[in-house]
Amino acid sequence: MGIQINYWEGIESHMRIKSLLGILRRPITYVVTSVFFIASLLAFQYAFAQDVVSSAPLTDDKALSAQNYTSTARLGLISNEGIEELVSRVGELDEKKSQLDNAWRIERNKYDAMKIRIDDSKKTIRLEMDEVLLNGSPRERLDELLSQHESLSKNEKEVVKQVTQLEEKLSAHKSLLIQANRDLERMRTLYAAQQREQDILRVQEITRFLDRDLSFSEHISFKCSTTKSLAACLNDYPLDSIIQNGVREHYQIALSNELAEKIGAIRLSSDWYSTQTNHNFTGASMNLDGSVSAEVEIRASIVSRKMMACSLLKASADLCEAQSTSLIVRSNKYGDQVYINNKPYGSTPLSIMLDPGVYNVKIKYQELTQNRTLTLDENRQLNFVF
Repeated sequence: MGIQINYWEGIESHMRIKSLLGILRRPITYVVTSVFFIASLLAFQYAFAQDVVSSAPLTDDKALSAQNYTSTARLGLISNEGIEELVSRVGELDEKKSQLDNAWRIERNKYDAMKIRIDDSKKTIRLEMDEVLLNGSPRERLDELLSQHESLSKNEKEVVKQVTQLEEKLSAHKSLLIQANRDLERMRTLYAAQQREQDILRVQEITRFLDRDLSFSEHISFKCSTTKSLAACLNDYPLDSIIQNGVREHYQIALSNELAEKIGAIRLSSDWYSTQTNHNFTGASMNLDGSVSAEVEIRASIVSRKMMACSLLKASADLCEAQSTSLIVRSNKYGDQVYINNKPYGSTPLSIMLDPGVYNVKIKYQELTQNRTLTLDENRQLNFVF
């Protein structure tokens, strides 16, 4: 987008040739006048060129001192509100960039139009010089044209100044926009990793409450054949559905009492756990009409399935896979690469569930590499600093 200005290209050599012709064809008095005119014209050209060279473009320091969002994604816990705020900021920066683009196009069009007018002015001045130097025409018209050209040149210089300033502002603003977009991408990545870490911790916390033993009593009453004994009636009665419904009900009540603040209302599915039960009749009676009434003591051992905690939390099922310990890997660089036992796992921040064991964790960033070996027997977090 750079602009180069050449105000008087070719005029000096043209003037010298024409002035020699004028000296040969005109009286000495007009020669003196012509020499004075040429000297003044050259002096004007030199002064104007010096003014252009000494005019330095200005830079909008406020644009360069705008907020740096690089550190935003690294400060504390990231909230969805923080992401939305940065999204809004990126939108503002993008809108400002569009405004600067439009302003630059307007000023550039002004410059292009001004350049055409100056080129036309130069041609007109050359023609008028021929008339003055060769034909002895009055100088009033040439002086008027030079005055107009000087005004055009000054206006052009102001337009060039505006264009240069807008170019620098636009360049600085594009850098801010690029950085803000990178920060937004990194913040979203960090937020997703942060949410996964929190979900892993919640899954592990909830899992501690799921396996348990229950003991409760149920009252049953039913009709039985009067030809059967009480023991036979109790033995033939289908208790399985009553036991399973009672286990689910009491299990749900127990979990609700302990986990209501953590996960809210609980509705269990029998697919989420397995049970081993046994029961004893603690009291029973049978009337002459075959009516049986009994109290049943039920004991149940409940083992949750892997996906139960994730189902309760409505979390991703992969958080409840066989691996039982979490490893979180962080670094202070963006665009690094994590290897665990020489297997690539993407860039940091990384949150992963692994089986207990010994692991080699390696991080590569550009030409730098760091290695750590650890025994993973509990949840661990590694921080790498380059």
